Amino acid sequence: MRLDSRFNLEANGHRIALDTSGSHCDSCFVSHAHADHTGALRSRKNKIIASEETVALAGRSADRISSLEFDGTKAELLPSGHMLGARQLRVECGGESFTYTGDFKLEKSLTAEKAEVCETDVLMIEGTFGDPAYEFPEREEVYDAISFFIKKNYEAGSIVLLGGYALGKAQELVAITNRLCGLKPVVSERIGRACRVYSDFGVKLDAAVMGTPEAEELMESNFVAVMPFHEVNYANAVAISRRFRRSVYSAIATGWAKSMRFPVDVAFPLSDHADFKDILGYVEAARPKTVYCCHGNEGTLSAELRKRGFNAAPADGKGVQLSLGTW
Repeated sequence: MRLDSRFNLEANGHRIALDTSGSHCDSCFVSHAHADHTGALRSRKNKIIASEETVALAGRSADRISSLEFDGTKAELLPSGHMLGARQLRVECGGESFTYTGDFKLEKSLTAEKAEVCETDVLMIEGTFGDPAYEFPEREEVYDAISFFIKKNYEAGSIVLLGGYALGKAQELVAITNRLCGLKPVVSERIGRACRVYSDFGVKLDAAVMGTPEAEELMESNFVAVMPFHEVNYANAVAISRRFRRSVYSAIATGWAKSMRFPVDVAFPLSDHADFKDILGYVEAARPKTVYCCHGNEGTLSAELRKRGFNAAPADGKGVQLSLGTW
């Protein structure tokens, strides 16, 4: 097996693009449905390796899903925990194994299972929060803080605005509002479409889409709204407060709350990615001979892994061709 600097994996002559558009590849692995990972789905020419949930969330047809067995090579999809349908890719060929995590987290959430960890010879792991500065509180602790914020302000007669990425995080915020607060939030059409896909695949979510009679009725009094991340800020809170003549409290949920300030009342450190501690935990459990770090903090994470005795290097797409199983 061989991995080139464009994140194309070659196994027995079969080339698999890893979360890239996949020119000159036999198939393209799409780890999850966030737009920065779904370029391959936008071309009808590509054969796709992805979960049914990912294809549905991306709004694409499932008729191009490729086989997981080819030329004596076995591939399998493992849960990654990042969001509904998110998967890792594990390939076995010639007695050697390779695993690409894509975006992952080790904790189970209200809307996604946790990542599965298997031993592997070569590991390509995401490093979004691959820096010792990033250590998140326990998920249940953050859930409790968010639900307290919602209930306290809603019960006081205020409007509550919650912001998160429209695909993945927003659905988790809807689940918190439903299950921990007993409330139905108002959501945008895009968030509502994704909620319906989640529900179709067994993750039941209850929300009212803006512009519908149901949403209009909820908004006649105090209400909770789950909105795209960029729409939740002080300026919009003031505008909504004037429109509905009620006080408004705003919050967002993001792992970047650990290092950045946002124009909201509260920023909760709720992430769909593993923190530094869990990245180390994954690597230790997988026991790889070689580790390639990608998708952020590649240099920092590979240096930290080398300090701990792992054979690690950045895979940032800028270097020369890398041969799997060698340093």
